[in-house]
Amino acid sequence: MEEQMQDVVSGQAAVDLKEMLEEVAKEITTLDVLRRTLLTGLIRQRSGMGVEEWLQAAGSLATLIQVLGQPGRIGDVNRRCQIMTMLVEWKGKLERLESCFKMASQLAGNYVNDPGQLSGSLNVLAHRQQVVHRLITEIGQMERS
Repeated sequence: MEEQMQDVVSGQAAVDLKEMLEEVAKEITTLDVLRRTLLTGLIRQRSGMGVEEWLQAAGSLATLIQVLGQPGRIGDVNRRCQIMTMLVEWKGKLERLESCFKMASQLAGNYVNDPGQLSGSLNVLAHRQQVVHRLITEIGQMERS
């Protein structure tokens, strides 16, 4: 059980989120101005934050989760509770980000005509959704422990 808990609070899900968002940010820079503007606006509107803000948040989340996972690192019970409260609040924001990728999957067929390219795009979007979902799950497991 202790080994399982150590896996839960490793912070890897937040690190994976940051890496995935870095890929998204790079992809956005390759788009033409109209698509880039539409996509960044959609992400901000749907998730409540822009990609750059999400990148900063993912780094902070990784740090918080890693600190909480280190036994004895934060001995102050009140401080640990404050950090957990912050992490729990992030779950709702992350769910909104997850919904961005879900919606993109649902709409992909409207923008990608080539079946092979569509399949690849859907796989990438599913992976991105899973990355966000893993972090939501990790925070939920920390909350219950």
